[in-house]
This record gives sequence, C-alpha cells and structure tokens, in this order.
Amino acid sequence: MAVTGVVVGVDGSPESDEALIWALQEGRLRDLPVRAINVWHPDGTPAQVERLSAMQSVAELRTRLQEDFALAVRAVAERVQAPDLAVTSEVRYGHPVPELIRAAGPDALLVVGSRGRGSITGSMLGSVSQSCVQYADSTVVVVRGHRRAAPARRVVVGVDGSDASVRALRFAAHAAAARHASLQVVHAWTAPYLGFAGRSGALPQEALDEIAVRAGDILRESMRRASVDSTRSDVEMWLAEGASNLMLLQAAAQADLLVVGSRGYGGWKGLLLGSVSTQSVTQSPCPVAVIRDRDADE
Repeated sequence: MAVTGVVVGVDGSPESDEALIWALQEGRLRDLPVRAINVWHPDGTPAQVERLSAMQSVAELRTRLQEDFALAVRAVAERVQAPDLAVTSEVRYGHPVPELIRAAGPDALLVVGSRGRGSITGSMLGSVSQSCVQYADSTVVVVRGHRRAAPARRVVVGVDGSDASVRALRFAAHAAAARHASLQVVHAWTAPYLGFAGRSGALPQEALDEIAVRAGDILRESMRRASVDSTRSDVEMWLAEGASNLMLLQAAAQADLLVVGSRGYGGWKGLLLGSVSTQSVTQSPCPVAVIRDRDADE
C-alpha cells in the first residue's frame, strides 16, 4: 500500500495540535512530505467579526490567515524537533470535510483529531473526523488518547478474513516496521447463542473446539494473504475468544497504533463503516488507522 504523503487537518484545537504532532512524526518515520490544511469559513463570532472589519480587502485576509497558520505549524514542528521535515501549510475555504478529503486524494494518509473546535463538549468523535473516516478515499488516522511519554513500540491490527482486514494487516506490518515495533495480529471469535431456538444456550465442547480451529485457520490464512511472516519474533498472533471490539480495545491499551478495516464480514453490504471500526475510532485509547476496502467500495 503505497502512501505518497501525509495530510493533516488543523483548526487550532488541542486535538488538532495532537493530530499535527502525530502527522509530523509519521512523516519523519516514513520520510514523507506533510501538508497541514486549515479550512477557514466565517463563523460569525464577535472576535472574528471585529478582526474582519479591521481588514481592507479579501487579499489581506487571505495573506494574514496564511501567515498566521504557517507560523503556528512551524512552531509545532520546532517543538517536536522536526524543523527540517518537508512541511507545507495551506489555508482553504469551504467545508472542512470535502476539502480535507480532496487534499488527501486516494493515496495520502489523512490525519484528523478526535474532535475539533466545533465539536460538542464531551462528544467522543467530532463530526468532521467522523465524516472523514466514513467518506475519504484514503486511509484515515484518528488521533485519540493521551500521547505517551515513551512509545510502547507495539502496533495492533484486527483481522477477520475479509479483504479490508488483509489490507489493514499489510498497513500495520509496514507501520510496525517503520517504528521498529512489534506487531500483534488479533482475530476474535465467539460461539453462537442457541437459546432463542428453544435449545440450551451452551454448545457442546466438540463444537466449540471446531469453531476455534476454524478461527485459527482464518488467522493463519490472513497472515498468508498479507505476506506477513508469522514465525518472526516481533510478530504475535492472538486468537481470542470474545467480542472483536472488546478484544481490540483491550490490546490497544498497550499499543501506539490500532489498525482496522473499514468494514469486515459482519457489516451489511453498502455500510460505510462497520461496528468494530466505529467503536474503535470512538473508544480506542490510542490513534486508530481505518483502512478503506476500495474493491468493495467500487
């Protein structure tokens, strides 16, 4: 999965500053250019009205916005000791979602904070970040959680045998290699509940063993399709019995990055985002990369 650059949305909120820091670090890890995008539109606040009234022309407004934004981006780059990284800053005009998606295109990594300035206080995910995850053509990283003082050097990825999860595994393997981190590949399975059919709710042990064996086959086949060597010392396969979302969130507690496919086998056809990926981007304790299943979208 070739990534040509990193695009990050910045709006001055603390969450977007964290997204910018993450994007700068990712650009340095992958030796990729970083484009910081600020999408400006009038919000009618008294402070903004006063500022606009003091300006003589639209050209002056554009120049001032661009200069202020460039200084803010450069200040963050210097703070994280990335002054020599290829970073550009750009102010666009319009709605943040289509502008960020257009800037990233199909091949750049789109990075957003979990919430921006316009988010409702206490919301788990802002409307801009949620829409970017749902509609972007490229991989989207939602920067969540508190930045660690020292990296955990672990990347976690969930697989279920779907094409999207195999793509997620390839992305996670590359991300782990760039970070010199271990890779934990998680496949979770649960036994079907039969109580609603008038039977006992528990399956016989032989049936449970067969389900576990099939789950192991899915995990190993996903590794094969993604060309990831399961015998490496820095690769761990975790076959977990339990709900997929809970197992992934548990593993993510000790990770630098959680990687999931946009939709797995459990999603309804045509659904933009599956339940596991939705819960990951709203509840993960660490940044989450959501990998698009382009073939399914087409």
